[in-house]
Amino acid sequence: MALNLNHQTKEDFATRFWQRLIRQYQEGNKLEFARMIWWLYARVTDGDFTSNQVRLTFNDAYSRSLNPSQWNTLVTDRLMPIAQRYQAMLDEGDL
Repeated sequence: MALNLNHQTKEDFATRFWQRLIRQYQEGNKLEFARMIWWLYARVTDGDFTSNQVRLTFNDAYSRSLNPSQWNTLVTDRLMPIAQRYQAMLDEGDL
């Protein structure tokens, strides 16, 4: 499903997305946090966003300056396993 933004820019969306993701993490809502990471991964896979766009918005939201290599390591080591575990729960009918 393509991401169609009619009432906000991709930049506005990214700001709100990262704010919500940070809030979910801080509140300890692991399931919603995982769902959001899974959703973001699907949007990159579907071509709605590029990995570079996500990296740049992540850097802005978290006041970081990850280069592409550091970003790829973060995605591989931290974000992909979260998305894959969430997908496994969906596949097993746990959600």
